[in-house]
Parts: sequence; C-alpha cells; structure tokens
Amino acid sequence: MFRQGHLVIVPILDTEPPNRPITVRWADMKGWWHRYPEAFEAEKAALNALGCIWEIDKVAMERGRLVIHIVLLQEVPSNLTAEYPDTYPYFPPHVFLQGQLLQRHQHPVGRNLCLLAREGEDWLPGQDTLAGLLQEQFPKILAVNAVDLSSPFVAEIEDHVSEPLSSFLRYPPDCAIVVPDVCPSTDIPAGRLTLKVRPYQKDNLKEAPSVSGMVTMITDMPRKTLFTSSIIPSGYSESLEGFWLRLPERPPLEEIPNLANFLLKRMEADVPAVGKALKAGKRGQVFIAGFVYQDEMTWRATSDDWLFVAIRIQHPAKGPHSAQARLQLIRTDWGGEKAWMQRVPALRPVRAKSALIVGLGSLGSPLTLQLARAGIGVLHLIDFDQLQVGNTVRWALGWGSAGLSKNLALQAHILNDYPYTQVHTYDLRIGASNHVDEHTLSDYDRVRLVCEQVNLIIDASANYRVSHFLADLAQELGKSYLWLTTTHGASGGVVGRIIPGKTEGCWHCFQHKLADGSIRRPADTGGEEIQPGGCSQPTFIGAGVDSDEIALLAARLAISTLNCGESNGYPDFSWDVAVVDLQRAGLSIVPDWTPYTLKVSIACTTCNLR
Repeated sequence: MFRQGHLVIVPILDTEPPNRPITVRWADMKGWWHRYPEAFEAEKAALNALGCIWEIDKVAMERGRLVIHIVLLQEVPSNLTAEYPDTYPYFPPHVFLQGQLLQRHQHPVGRNLCLLAREGEDWLPGQDTLAGLLQEQFPKILAVNAVDLSSPFVAEIEDHVSEPLSSFLRYPPDCAIVVPDVCPSTDIPAGRLTLKVRPYQKDNLKEAPSVSGMVTMITDMPRKTLFTSSIIPSGYSESLEGFWLRLPERPPLEEIPNLANFLLKRMEADVPAVGKALKAGKRGQVFIAGFVYQDEMTWRATSDDWLFVAIRIQHPAKGPHSAQARLQLIRTDWGGEKAWMQRVPALRPVRAKSALIVGLGSLGSPLTLQLARAGIGVLHLIDFDQLQVGNTVRWALGWGSAGLSKNLALQAHILNDYPYTQVHTYDLRIGASNHVDEHTLSDYDRVRLVCEQVNLIIDASANYRVSHFLADLAQELGKSYLWLTTTHGASGGVVGRIIPGKTEGCWHCFQHKLADGSIRRPADTGGEEIQPGGCSQPTFIGAGVDSDEIALLAARLAISTLNCGESNGYPDFSWDVAVVDLQRAGLSIVPDWTPYTLKVSIACTTCNLR
C-alpha cells in the first residue's frame, strides 16, 4: 500500500547514543485507519447513512493520508474535500468547500470550513464523525451566509468571536511589527512611519524581507508627529522608514492571494511620495508600508486594525522603468500598554506603583521578574554581588548573565523583555563601611531616599541585621514592608508583610512568635553551609525548583499589597504571614503553607510602648 523509501527521524526519548538517528521505511509507517480500524469503518458507515456521494483519494492514501471527496446532494450540490489528520480520531478532519467562497466561517485562501468553534474543542473522539459534522454544522454555515449578519438567527447559532482579515493571512515565521494602542485619526489619510527593528538579512535579495520590530513614530505626510514612543526594547537596534495609508474599508477577501501587491498599488496611487521613494530606492533597501482600516476586532464590533507589507528593492529604477521589489506581508502585534494589560485587568493598578527590592539572590531575582511581568511601574533594586555560573541553579537568569552584577543583569533583561517597567539600580551593601564626603550621600541616606519614594519595601536579603534595619525604617516612614526567606536545602520558607494601619503586629512581633512557637518554623534539612570557589561568603544548599515556590507567593503578596484599596484590583490575602514546608521526612511534598494573622506579641517592646 505504501511507497518504498526511507525517512530519518531524530528520536525524542533518550537513547544510547542520545542523538543516533532512527531509520524508518515508508512501508513500515501505518495510517490511523490501521491503528483504529473500527473508527475507519464507522466513518465509512456514517457517510453511507448520510446519503452523499463519496470516494477515497487513492493517491493520497498510498502516501499515508486519508482524503475523501464528497458531493452533498441538496438543492444546490456542494463539493467538499475532507482531509483527516494523522492524529485522528483525537482531532477532527478538515473540510474544504470547493467552487465557492463564503463570507463567513470559511478560510478565504485554504477554503477550509469552520465547522467547529475554537479549533475543534467540541470534537468528541470516538463519538463524532465527519458525516455527523456535515449533517449538523454545514447547514448552519450556509444559513449564516444566506442572511444579514445582524440577524438574531446569526447571534443565536454563531460562536461569538471575531473573524478579522488578519486571522486569514499567511505570514513568515519569527517576525512581527508591534503597534501602539493609538491609531491615526480618521481625518488624516496618510503619513510616514519610523520603526526600530531587529537586525535582518540584507544580502539575500532573492528572498522576501522578513522584518521584526515596532513602530516608534507615526506622522502625517508633512511630518507632524501623531505618535512617538520611548519604549524601545534593546533588541530593536536598527531603523527603518516607511509610509502608512488609511483604507476606506477592509480589503476584499478575493484579493487575499495577491494582497501585498493590491495594497502597494493602492498606496502608490493615493500617496505619490511612495512611488518617488521606491524609484529612488537603492538595491537591497527595505521600506515598510502600513495600512489602517476598520475590521471586526471583537464579535460584531469594529475598530482599527493594521496590515504591513515589507518591500525590498531588488533592482533599482532606471530611466522610465520602475523599481523591481519583493513584497512580504508582516504580522501585526498590538503592544501598547492598554493591549498589553488586556489579559490581566486586575493588575492595571500596579502600573502606577513602585517597589524597592533589597537582595537579588535566589528569592529576590525571580520575585523581581514576576513583578515586572505583572506590569509594575517602577522597580528599585539594591544588591552588591555578581552572578556566578553556580548561582544559576536557583537564579532567575542563566549563564548568559554570568559575570555581570545582579543589578545590571536584571535591569538589562527587564528593559528588553518588559520595557514598560522602569528599573533603577543601586550597587551597595547595606551595613558596609563606606567613605562619605560632602559630595556623596551615605548609604543610609541613599536607602532612606529610595524608601521614601516607593509604595512597598521588599526584603529578600536573607540577612537578619538588614531585615531589622529595613523593618524599622519602613515603620518609621509608614511604608508597607514585605519579607521572604528560605531554609537550608530550600526545604521551607516564610513570606510575610506589614501594612501600616492594617497589620496589628510588627516584624519584631513575628520574631517573638517564631521564638515562642505560636508561629511554627519552616522545614529545614539542616547541614553546613558551603563556600563555592570564587564566593566571598558561605551560602545555603538548595535549588530554584523549590525556592521559586516561596518567591512566587511573595510576588502575589506584593501585588495584592500594592493593590490594597484599589477598586477592581488584584484580590488581597486574609493573612499576614505564611510558613511553608516543601520537604518532610526525607520526601518532597506538595507545598504545605500555614497562614497566620500577625497579632501583637506581649514581648514586643516596640508595639507595647506604642
């Protein structure tokens, strides 16, 4: 049945040697109908019961694919082709309508029908069949396309998701153009673009240009600025220029196969400066053409969307001859602050908040990245250490940052990956003896000045004296204070916070309660600390796979603390201190957290005097 041949496959599972290829003959490979003959018979029986005309594509079957051609006998016969995935019956067949193009629920290029919503989530393996889909869903698609889209009938049976033009287009991999939340006003027909992009292939003129970057400036044609951005990730290091045009309507579906050419011709006709720029372009030069138009971005609601075409000059214009160029559609990615936070509305209040993190080790570094991911507005980081390769078993970043100061490594990473968060760093060791003159601030003054500016002080120092100092300073300034620690072996830890006017006890109360047992101690494997080569101080044994549990809860507690008092913000916790065990009796366990409300300790002189 199968054609003879050989196929080289690199195995996924570990073998000896690990990368030895496996040679498989095509004749040895079996289609799903051999693995599940009952399912194959059920498909054929259901098609027979449907009363349609159907036949199996024998050529495709010889090549290991099941393709069935179908004619549905109705008032106007419909010609369909069904292609079964290799993973059938776990995933549904794809059905293509031949000879006609529907306005809804059909891909305008591939012609495949959307018979099931949300990529086939409703498909039931072992129960559903192709014939069942055609009998139940295909008439609905025809009915939706036969009536006005505002019909209540459509609203009742249609999945409430949009079908924007951009979702039908094919783009090259690994490239996109990031756009802001704002679009040019409808009363401005065209203008210019400035972009920052990643370095791209410039020498291969035969290939279409694949560009990845972001729009940093939008102007009108006389170059009056309509939008400018100071948020530029460090990876976007090269500049490109281009033009934009507002289209009166969404491009028609029938133009999709040649959409890039259609759009560029439209722009050249409407914006004479584009033709002049292309005519003056040099060999290999790349331009970007952007198109703004109204499209269905949410179900039954339209708003502005973008299309981009990258243009590479292959042969410059000579005399009366136009320049020859390669065109490439580029995916649009919405990267404005509003679009970025759309998936996490409860975190929006954090955009206006700031925090100081003291200590960027195994707990402080992942906590820092979690706050940046959550969209915090400003981070202040204090540490004095450099990252060593050995740290990376429990640090937020890997070998690529080894040798850098922990401050610099995190700052550079956040600037590149979370550019809406500002990061300020301070290379100092709290408690060290430093020379101070009339031109410099003391370390105390520097720390105090930062603490006065922030909404939350986070202590990940793993140093009792530093914690004592920060807890008292936070209390003096009326600032919220959060601390987190882990134990030897990263087998347990503590997360706690003090909110002025809300938390009854203080950090000293916590220490007293830890001593008298009213707050339990976390699990600790014990053992001696180690001092790796090149390290000036002893350190504990433990891996990030464990300690990250503590940093993650601390990040959640920090976010809830920053949201305190904000409407529709991230929900708060009902406790002040939580103690966790990650190991017990020599076994790893599901993190066992014990939460506590921090009351005033009778032994705490600070609270009792107050």
